[in-house]
Amino acid sequence: MSNFLIIVFCLFAGYLLRRWGVVKPDGFKAINSWIIYVGLPATSFRYLPELHWDNQLLLCLVTPIFILAGSIFFVKYLGRWLGLSIRTTHTLMLVCGFANTSFVGFPLVASYFGNEQIKWAIISDQMTFFLLSSVGTVIAIKGGMAGRDKIPVTYLLKRVIRFPPLIGCMLALILSRFLDLTTFQPFFAQLASTVSPLALFSIGIQLSFVFYRSELTVIAWSLAYKLILGPAILIIICNLLQFRGEVAQIANFEMSMPSLVATSLLLQEFRLNTKLGNSIIGLSILIGLFSTWFAYRLIMALL
Repeated sequence: MSNFLIIVFCLFAGYLLRRWGVVKPDGFKAINSWIIYVGLPATSFRYLPELHWDNQLLLCLVTPIFILAGSIFFVKYLGRWLGLSIRTTHTLMLVCGFANTSFVGFPLVASYFGNEQIKWAIISDQMTFFLLSSVGTVIAIKGGMAGRDKIPVTYLLKRVIRFPPLIGCMLALILSRFLDLTTFQPFFAQLASTVSPLALFSIGIQLSFVFYRSELTVIAWSLAYKLILGPAILIIICNLLQFRGEVAQIANFEMSMPSLVATSLLLQEFRLNTKLGNSIIGLSILIGLFSTWFAYRLIMALL
């Protein structure tokens, strides 16, 4: 229960403090800098060195790819149907394509399946984070450069390889093979623990419940894919392919989580439709606390 309270508290603390003038409207920029350059890299050093490969983990790696690919496909045609700009279309690809596998996912996995099952959730979380740092960055770059006819491949590579969370991810994977980082785990854990509450607070600062009529349709379809269509299709496919057991259950449950908070950082970094994206992220978290119960019931019935 405390995790749920923290989620709601951080979101509305940011929203209310901005409304009351305590925090400036652009106050989120300093917070985002901490998360990008310190918090997210520390998260990689906190979890990646402890992971050991097992063939059962393959499903935890594939499911985030499925949700992201489905988001790209779904939003591409949604954008054409609604006549959305490239900037907004790529914003929706990001907020619909990545699940909040850690801050919301971990406590919900513990609540529904037990604390011992979080070990599988960590795999889904790290794959989601890796995809965000790589594919997500490319999506954001292309959306932010929509006015250009052609984006140089060298430019894309530079922006991707210079993105601090990706650098942290690569360093954590490489250094952990040669150095024992156990001594520093409490240090990395403390830094990593700042990511979720600060990211939620940052989104709260940017959160707006004032929408244009056209945005309501976009928001509804985005939430429908992220919380219902994407997870349901994935669960049905796993059922048809006869994936069963705790790994399949956790991998699918993690993908039913609301939008990943960290996508807000990409929206801001590459100047996408931040207002719309953060509104969808905030609403998905609030609604997702309830929609995940239905996902759990479906998973237990089919997997």
